[in-house]
Amino acid sequence: MDTSRLTDREKEWVEFSHAHEKNQDIKEKWERLPADGVKSYLDEQLPRLCGDTAALMEGLKKAGYAADEMRDYKQKTAELIC
Repeated sequence: MDTSRLTDREKEWVEFSHAHEKNQDIKEKWERLPADGVKSYLDEQLPRLCGDTAALMEGLKKAGYAADEMRDYKQKTAELIC
């Protein structure tokens, strides 16, 4: 995964998100993205990640995250990219 176009905080979030991703197909897509793709994907996701907490939590729940994992993900997201 090429994170060369990201800030240090964005890189940390992408690495955290990738490490905790439960869907193998999504993990592999992250890994194949070039630097521009990683930056674009992150920019596209920011409104959902930072603005709509209910949608974020619902998405995590549907993806199979436990309550404590959802809290950790939300907290890490808020600390690093919101």
